[in-house]
Amino acid sequence: MNRILLRCFLVLFAGLLAACSSFDQHWKEAGAGKNGLTRWDGQWKSGKNLYLNGAYHHGRLRCVIAPQPDKELKVYFHANWLMFSGNYDMTLQPVKSGPRRRNSGEYEGTHELPASFGGVYHYRAKLAGDHFKANYTCSIDQGIFELTRVR
Repeated sequence: MNRILLRCFLVLFAGLLAACSSFDQHWKEAGAGKNGLTRWDGQWKSGKNLYLNGAYHHGRLRCVIAPQPDKELKVYFHANWLMFSGNYDMTLQPVKSGPRRRNSGEYEGTHELPASFGGVYHYRAKLAGDHFKANYTCSIDQGIFELTRVR
């Protein structure tokens, strides 16, 4: 099982490394204060696979958050693991925190990968001031993202 999981992570990050992404452009725009974009820097940590076959399952994580008119957040991620890095984006929807109230700072979303890489990843995030924290789960892993706003 551990070798299969390691192989999945290696293939995933190698594929993401080769993928075209607009992350760098969004990062630059956020640094210039364009379109309400904000930059965030921190790390991701696996809660299930902290140490596997000599490799720690954690790494640097950066993101750009783009608020949408409907209160959703478009989030562009750049993740690192060992010598690999990759980009992906997702939309986080506000979580209702009472009757028809959608501005609690809590969000949820999903990101789908092939089943061999965990299938659908589910995220539950909290955005409070300069702190962004999210929990993720999928069929093969669970963990957290912890980021701080870059000024």
